[in-house]
Amino acid sequence: MKSRTQNSFQKSLDSKFGVGLPLTSKEEQIYDYIKGFISKNDYPPTYTEIQEKFGYKSVYSIQQFVDQLATKGYLKPSLGENKKRSLELVHSSSSSSEESQMVSIPLEGSVAAGRLTHSYQNRDYVEVPRQLLKDSAEYFSLRVKGDSMIEDCIMDGDLVIIKRQSNATNGQTVVALVGDEATIKRFYKKKDMIELHPANPAFNIIQVAPEADFKILGVLSSVIRTLE
Repeated sequence: MKSRTQNSFQKSLDSKFGVGLPLTSKEEQIYDYIKGFISKNDYPPTYTEIQEKFGYKSVYSIQQFVDQLATKGYLKPSLGENKKRSLELVHSSSSSSEESQMVSIPLEGSVAAGRLTHSYQNRDYVEVPRQLLKDSAEYFSLRVKGDSMIEDCIMDGDLVIIKRQSNATNGQTVVALVGDEATIKRFYKKKDMIELHPANPAFNIIQVAPEADFKILGVLSSVIRTLE
């Protein structure tokens, strides 16, 4: 339970800064997912859907994130009895029209979510919600082929949005080239090699020797799935 001092301090912060207090990396990921879900479906995700998306063991963890997003002025959770789909975004008048816009980014072919396969370029463009992108970054998209990343909710046929960059931290999901073969996997840099981990126990870890021709093309930003 918060003390009176903590409550007073929080109120002073809210009064000074208003909505839009800075988010942590995980809070931003969950907020972006909620925004994208609402944009696609016209209704918010349940706490359980968010839990399954990010792999938390308890819905309580999601409740904590939602409470933080509400405290920082990004969400307006309903106080009614039925809270299954109670999340509501807070929109400022200056940003709501911008957030509803779609942006074209390159569709640069497909990438294997399985064993290494030869990559190919098939330059096209797709439209994605602006709120999934940051203005300071460059993005491209790829169509996923295979099911080695299903435990990370990356399925065969999904469209992945990739932030273009040449480095990554351990545990990030990357699109990588080994020679002229491409794959999407979790990246881990070990002492004497690089490992590319699947998110499916049916697939083996790909070990990349130091002398191999290896390149990171980008880091996973978002996943878009079309349900029929």
